[in-house]
Amino acid sequence: MLQPPAMATEHIVCAIAWLVGWVLLARVPRLGPAAKSEERDSRAVTVVIPARNEAQRLPHLLADLARSRPPGARVIVVDDHSEDGTAEMARGFDFVEVLPAPELEGDWIGKTWACHCGAREAAPGVLVFLDADVRLHGDALDRAIGGWRRKEGLLTVWPYHRVERPYEHLSALFNVTTLMSLGCGSLIPPRNPRGGFGPLMVTSTDAYASVGGHASVRHSVIDDFALARRYHDEGIPVTNLGGGKAVSFRMYPHGFRSLLEGWTKNLGSGAKAVAFWRFLAIALWVTCSIGSLTWVGGIPSTKSEILYGLYAIQMAVLFRQVGSFSLLDALLYPLHAVFFTLVFAQSLFHTYVLRRVVWRGRHVRTGTPR
Repeated sequence: MLQPPAMATEHIVCAIAWLVGWVLLARVPRLGPAAKSEERDSRAVTVVIPARNEAQRLPHLLADLARSRPPGARVIVVDDHSEDGTAEMARGFDFVEVLPAPELEGDWIGKTWACHCGAREAAPGVLVFLDADVRLHGDALDRAIGGWRRKEGLLTVWPYHRVERPYEHLSALFNVTTLMSLGCGSLIPPRNPRGGFGPLMVTSTDAYASVGGHASVRHSVIDDFALARRYHDEGIPVTNLGGGKAVSFRMYPHGFRSLLEGWTKNLGSGAKAVAFWRFLAIALWVTCSIGSLTWVGGIPSTKSEILYGLYAIQMAVLFRQVGSFSLLDALLYPLHAVFFTLVFAQSLFHTYVLRRVVWRGRHVRTGTPR
């Protein structure tokens, strides 16, 4: 029996979208080798770590830095009004300088204010921003600084996502689309990305000052995207990489609510930073990944089953590149896609209708103040 033309068209669209997925993210680029001793320069290195209620996760990062920080590097932990003993814990590491963040001024947001306060203390040279949940394995920081020195400008890294509890697996598709949105690993990469990743950023104090630093993005909910956009607008090169085995993190260990708040905070504001054609391509890919199972062919058919298998294989490859996600995650990819879509819709509502999001116990206004 011949299949209706509409059904054939749906199959073709889903197959094209599957190919588009590979164009958007083929292979995540990684950090290169550390610079050789004779290639290193004498510029001072300052590491700034904004921390709010990070007494549980920050010790792991500081222990990594105790083993692998560059000789003579300053490590400044900016305590963003923590209530869990973060500052006291950080002072237990003799190489760490703890800087209490002053009260927020004007339209500053907590993290941008903390980064700004830490950067003001940096000596001229190399400036590194690290999130408190990041883990550095081996010579990861040397490799990041070495990669930055080869191009200068701004280098950012999206860490490999370690997941442990069942709900954390729901972040799989968010990680993939984050990389897709900036063309990191794309077969058609942007010449100079319009955004960057905040967990690990390397730049120079001169370049940072020339774009206005965090003061220029002080009201941005997604300060990493916004700061990298400032570099892009000034014609300063931006390089985005994946963490692989060198840089990792565990994003939302405190429960499903923190995961929901985190992605709700980021998605709506991040969408407007994505190139329009890339946004449409991601939307097509996510929509057709759901459609390949739910509406292609109307009823189960050989073609729809083949499409489901192709998308499951694709998800398995992509998920493993971005985190410790399982084969089961790939097989359940339609659930991931539906959850992603619902959270994206919620993020748009909070960002552009309510114009506020919640993060770390704070109500944060979205949008640019007048």
